[in-house]
Amino acid sequence: MMKHTGRHTGAFLLLFLTEGDSYGGKLWQKCEEELPINPIDSSILYRTLKQLESEGAIESYLGTSEQDKPIKMYKITEVGKEKLEEFQINIERKIKNLSFFLEKYHVWKESNND
Repeated sequence: MMKHTGRHTGAFLLLFLTEGDSYGGKLWQKCEEELPINPIDSSILYRTLKQLESEGAIESYLGTSEQDKPIKMYKITEVGKEKLEEFQINIERKIKNLSFFLEKYHVWKESNND
């Protein structure tokens, strides 16, 4: 199975953070459980969180885990919500091209059933 660079990792993380503040491990669990195909590994996830924070799209603060241990929590910011809209536009465009590819491919396969 191809693991890619997680080009849309930021989009998924921001989307999950619209559901409430969270921490790295929990976000990774959501990627594993909720994404139809999870292309994100934990190192990409933490790198992306760091990047989103430096861009001001998320903020971190010290919270407590279910085990009452201090844990770094993340929350989406207004900048992050704007970024989410940019991701949405970008993804809509990609879907158009990918759909075009699939249609063309299926036409070719049907005409070349040797």
